[in-house]
Amino acid sequence: MTQLVPKLRPVLGPIWSGVRKLRPAASGLRPVRDNRAMFNDTWADQWARVHRRLDDVRAVYRGAPGGTIWALDSVQSFFEAVHHLKDWVGNDPGSTLSLADGDALINSDPNLQLSADLANGSKHFALKSTRTGDLGTDIKRNDATILLGTGAAAHRFYIESGGVEHDVLDVAERAVAAWGSFLSKKGLSPAPAP
Repeated sequence: MTQLVPKLRPVLGPIWSGVRKLRPAASGLRPVRDNRAMFNDTWADQWARVHRRLDDVRAVYRGAPGGTIWALDSVQSFFEAVHHLKDWVGNDPGSTLSLADGDALINSDPNLQLSADLANGSKHFALKSTRTGDLGTDIKRNDATILLGTGAAAHRFYIESGGVEHDVLDVAERAVAAWGSFLSKKGLSPAPAP
């Protein structure tokens, strides 16, 4: 590792300098990242990422190359990004929100609960705890329309939870709207990424 460190320093640049700084703590010195997240991103960068993943889901519904597996990957990535926004706003010192604030929002919104269950099921292989109350929450089916001559297909995915079927794009749009409204009410409203 010590031979690798000099080689990584020029490649990582400002990220490296933030990783190696030390801050006094009650128990001694501990490494910090200049109060910044992975790759020096902030919660606003994660919010922009959520919007990009939502655009990916919209593309899946319009029709895109790559087949069903690619389309499902795009959908899963959206739910992981939108659910983990709570960690970004709760851990970023530039945010006025706590992890508890994010959890309270998720617990109050059925679309964010569905998002949480899909993200956690994807992350942990199987859903072991649930926000919706249904450990069976999952994307259970999809429809595909082949767009002849284009090499693309339009997909629609459906979440089943509590015996009710939900359209993925509807849930995704409502989840982003819920976060947007919440962030705005809390005085945190960056413009979404283009």
